[in-house]
Amino acid sequence: MLSPPRAPYPYSSILELEIEEIDWQRWQKLVNTVADMFNAPATFINQANSKGIEVIIASQKPETHYQAGSIDLNSNIYCHQVVKNSAKLYVRDAKLDPQWSDNPEYTEDNYVSYLGLPISWPDGSIFGTLCVLDTKVTHYSQTYINALAVIKEVIDSDLRHLYKENQLLTLSYTDPLTQIYNRRGFEDLLISTQDLAQRLNRQLILLYFDLDQFKQANDNYGHEIGDEILKTFAKMLKINSRSCDLVARWGGDEFLVLIHAENEHCVELFNHRMAQKLSTCSLSQDIQYSFGYAVLKPGDKTKLDTLLKTADRCMYLNKLAKKNLSSN
Repeated sequence: MLSPPRAPYPYSSILELEIEEIDWQRWQKLVNTVADMFNAPATFINQANSKGIEVIIASQKPETHYQAGSIDLNSNIYCHQVVKNSAKLYVRDAKLDPQWSDNPEYTEDNYVSYLGLPISWPDGSIFGTLCVLDTKVTHYSQTYINALAVIKEVIDSDLRHLYKENQLLTLSYTDPLTQIYNRRGFEDLLISTQDLAQRLNRQLILLYFDLDQFKQANDNYGHEIGDEILKTFAKMLKINSRSCDLVARWGGDEFLVLIHAENEHCVELFNHRMAQKLSTCSLSQDIQYSFGYAVLKPGDKTKLDTLLKTADRCMYLNKLAKKNLSSN
């Protein structure tokens, strides 16, 4: 029989931290989708933390017995074994295995079937589990198990992003003025973002922004105003982006945003939202910009330099068109 851990897990509860980088609503949608896909009464994202095994996100079904924040301390539950072994656990029928005879999930809530996958931090340590529980005996196909593994990778990717945001600040991933990624941070995170997009068969779009007449504003009004322009523009880019997007100051008055996009219409929507956000700013100087973009389709091996050249050329044409329009 599995022995419960003698001491709680060493990490703090993620629910007690003020974390803006995690899209909680997206995690909820993922959990609900898993519950629907498996036609299961309960699906959870759990964290192994100082409280024990804590439910972070629970499926929103009437049959789901536990809700977010529920805690199981030192009890013989399925997730303890997943965390302990850092490996998948599939229990088709708990009645057939005496190991679960004192598992309250089985004995009290009648969850006779369990499928759980470990969720990991980037350094390899275990964050918790993504799991599906059912009150009936199950025979999930390998196709369904593989689909659950892909969803788990999305959560892993969010944790990598969180880890970079909070743990790698000292490695100069962040631009000190604007508090978004700098060139090094963007280049490093681009690789993992491309890998995830390829596994999910998703398209990426690289947006390239260049502030118009920034040097002139700097010269006329001073570097203090110039810095405020840069910080405000970076803030608007961040607000306008999702947690899975990469936002960076590439250098000077140039900025990059890498977005997960269904189609190129997303570029127009992003630009429209940016224009709306900037129109509400209280700066003494209006912020104007030109932009371009490059598309990275699933499976493309295009290098960043090539993407930047494409986006830069597009941005230059945008800037030229505005100049021609203003001269007429």
